[in-house]
Amino acid sequence: MRSRTPSLLILTLVFSSGGCGKEAPTGPSSTTSKAATSVTIEPLEAVKLDGSGSTFINPIMKFWTEQFLERTGKKVEINYQGGGSGAGITAVTKKEVAYGCTDAPLTAEQLEEAKQSGGEVLHIPLVIGAVVPMYNLPNVEAPVIFTGSVLAEIFTGKITRWNDQKLASLNPGVTLPDMGIQPVYRADKSGTSFIFTDYLSKVDPEFKKTVGAKTLPTWPTSVGIGQQKSEGVAGHIDRTPGAIGYIELTYALDKKAKYGKVRNKAGKDVLGDFDSTVAAAAASLGEKQTEAPYSLHEFTYNLTNAAGEKSYPIAGMTFAVVYKKLSGEKAGGAKGKAVIAFLKWATSSEGQELAKKRNFAPIPADLQQKIAAKLDTVTVE
Repeated sequence: MRSRTPSLLILTLVFSSGGCGKEAPTGPSSTTSKAATSVTIEPLEAVKLDGSGSTFINPIMKFWTEQFLERTGKKVEINYQGGGSGAGITAVTKKEVAYGCTDAPLTAEQLEEAKQSGGEVLHIPLVIGAVVPMYNLPNVEAPVIFTGSVLAEIFTGKITRWNDQKLASLNPGVTLPDMGIQPVYRADKSGTSFIFTDYLSKVDPEFKKTVGAKTLPTWPTSVGIGQQKSEGVAGHIDRTPGAIGYIELTYALDKKAKYGKVRNKAGKDVLGDFDSTVAAAAASLGEKQTEAPYSLHEFTYNLTNAAGEKSYPIAGMTFAVVYKKLSGEKAGGAKGKAVIAFLKWATSSEGQELAKKRNFAPIPADLQQKIAAKLDTVTVE
């Protein structure tokens, strides 16, 4: 049977909050409003769904799926595997999962692959987060300050010791050790790598020319070490003095790890946190996207190197990728209805309040409403 997806969720204009986890800073947010949408979940059939992709979003996706299972009376079980954005894109284009998650929007080539497999796809913004330079420097307590160019030189092997003059000049009064630097990068196709290299490409022309913005960058031979997934990068840094890598903020906070400030577009040294990520989103959302892959989709936004004195410069957004027509064994029928219900709930004010507790910045209220309307256009068969 083919039909337009029924009204699975009743939209209301209230803020809801709940759950547990690390508390985000409180206070007014420039990306939220008093009229954000929450949802009431109507009864769904008992199903098991598969999702795959971004590890950037893993900390909140695990929490969302647990909470959604409870909110559906133990009926909708979601198995999300955070294998990296590349794995998520592959899984969804091959129709192996009900939805995929990525921090890097699909390219024109990937869109064509998806079209051949199952038709057109939608990108649904889920959360906004920060990529921070996490490091292991014993006896250095003050956050180390970096510029984009210095990070580019570290990850291309031009700066190899922590007491290099370029680092020392950015950190007056801080005694940086005479210790070798070991860069740690993602060895798998990663949206976190894409956000990080996109930022470095914006601020360092040489890096853009030699490495570029990619989910699987080709780092210079013999520089650094690759690790699988965000957990692998964070774990290696945690046990290796002198190491530095790029990691989503929540992973660094969960490990109580040290991470540095990054000099932003306005020349301010900013620590990646909830407020500075909100500031980056406020400065970037609504800007017309003119460069691929962001320009290829309706709700995708590039947040790196945002304007504003309070903006953290290495911010990014994670997207769920779903087909406009949900069908087949993995996403058809009752499963398709459950996918739409889950994405509507996760992007409602209730789901976004839970995301804030894991230090992700919320999707703005007006965009929440647009997402809900777009998800109503998905068909299920």
